[in-house]
Amino acid sequence: MEERGQINLTYITERIITIFCPRGFPEDVYLHSLQEIIPMLQSKHGYNYMLLNLSQKHEALTRMNHKVLDTCWQDPLVTGLDQILHVCREMENWLQADPKHVLVLHCRGGKGLLGVLVASYIHFSNMSASADLSLDHFAMWRFYKDKLSTEMTPSQKRYAWTLGSVLKGGLRMRFSPCFLLCVVLHGLPKIDPDGGCCLFLRVYQSLQAVCTSPVYHANAAQTNRLYFVLQPAQLLNGDITVVSYHKNSCSGSRQVVFRLQFHTGIIAGHTLSFSKADLDCACEGIYNLLSAECTLCQLFLELCSTRPPDFNL
Repeated sequence: MEERGQINLTYITERIITIFCPRGFPEDVYLHSLQEIIPMLQSKHGYNYMLLNLSQKHEALTRMNHKVLDTCWQDPLVTGLDQILHVCREMENWLQADPKHVLVLHCRGGKGLLGVLVASYIHFSNMSASADLSLDHFAMWRFYKDKLSTEMTPSQKRYAWTLGSVLKGGLRMRFSPCFLLCVVLHGLPKIDPDGGCCLFLRVYQSLQAVCTSPVYHANAAQTNRLYFVLQPAQLLNGDITVVSYHKNSCSGSRQVVFRLQFHTGIIAGHTLSFSKADLDCACEGIYNLLSAECTLCQLFLELCSTRPPDFNL
């Protein structure tokens, strides 16, 4: 039985195991738990297991295990579609190399990134249709639905869906860049004492900041809609993260209002629309003051051309 505050080792299938350590777990207790878990794995599987670390690289993991693959993923952010696919290939290659090979998925923090990988690997390995794999897929899917899916952010679910749709042939990715012209927020949080807010956007490509908007001050009477027009338009391609921040005018500190991640390959038209339920962090904290009906984020884009396009309100 899974209990909060403990490191959990779970056999999803006979050859896929998870080690999960919850966020805030004391480091000394974590290391002590590893000293109990790792010898057990070694006694049962010998040198036939590979530890796939979905968290930041840790010296103890490298020292205790003979074969470790570090992803260095940053919980709760999705690193990128190509990196998820790369890890799925590494998993498949290891398992197919020898029937005795076993995978150990290690994750610290939230369960969302573990959910992304398990869901993605289900889609990836679904190309094989043997009876044994069908049973393994059922076990993985049940584990994903029961233990992981409810712990994932909307962006994490979006990436798992994107990869699955591409692999099944239901989604054709486009790999040409596009320009981000404008971001429109419909419904703003009332954060400041006067009922207003001070918001700005930061856009990241492959988790590297590429542009930051000015800070917009909205008073209580202006919390219906806010336009972030990017001048010049920002050229984007690949894995994109858009974060909205509230800036405290007194302390100068910032607080995340919402975050969203997507791949430009899913863009089919000139507008991407995200409801409140599609935005990370929007159903908690300061943005949870708004109802789902009045919260919408729209991104206006233009397919790449010879020069940046203009956006007219």
